[in-house]
Amino acid sequence: MAAQPPVQQGAAAQPSQQQLYPPPPPFYRLYRPGAELLPPLPPPPVTGEYQQFGIADSTEVVLPTLVGRKLYEARPDGSIDFKGQLSTLHRELVAQVLELMGVLVDKPSMWARQVESTSTVLRNMQHLCNLLRPVQARQTLLHTLRSELEQRRAAAQELRDKVALADAALAGGAEELAAAAAALREAAGAAGRAAAGPNGVSS
Repeated sequence: MAAQPPVQQGAAAQPSQQQLYPPPPPFYRLYRPGAELLPPLPPPPVTGEYQQFGIADSTEVVLPTLVGRKLYEARPDGSIDFKGQLSTLHRELVAQVLELMGVLVDKPSMWARQVESTSTVLRNMQHLCNLLRPVQARQTLLHTLRSELEQRRAAAQELRDKVALADAALAGGAEELAAAAAALREAAGAAGRAAAGPNGVSS
């Protein structure tokens, strides 16, 4: 048997090639209709850091920090008037864009500085919008709960209306049955009297 060539010490291991879009795992065939074996349980939800197509990502939501100069102001208690500050930044953005148009016409060599000033305003507006995400989530949840409550109230009112209609129908039916029973009794009495004859003796 031929001897294996010795492995060189210190040789760097060749990195494994990783496909950008790898094929799905083979056990996906277990989930198709008519599979003989029961499919395995789904994996637990991923928490923390994970790899997605070779890129590191995390399930933790982290608010990105503001890059550049801070242009908005906060109240003494730390709260922010989002509506007022966004309106102020919007007016500043319009002024910066107009000034950028003027710089491109009169002083084209200074466009970079003006673009940076405009980008600073945009970054501040984006940061304020990111700070509003919890407020947006809370308002969306409240809107969803109010909509569900209105739907349940409408369904309950519709059920009450149907019950009232059913009660009315049953009450009307009971009255009709009572009238029919009275008519049958009267008819039966009349038939008995007619059979008995005028002297009260049946023929």
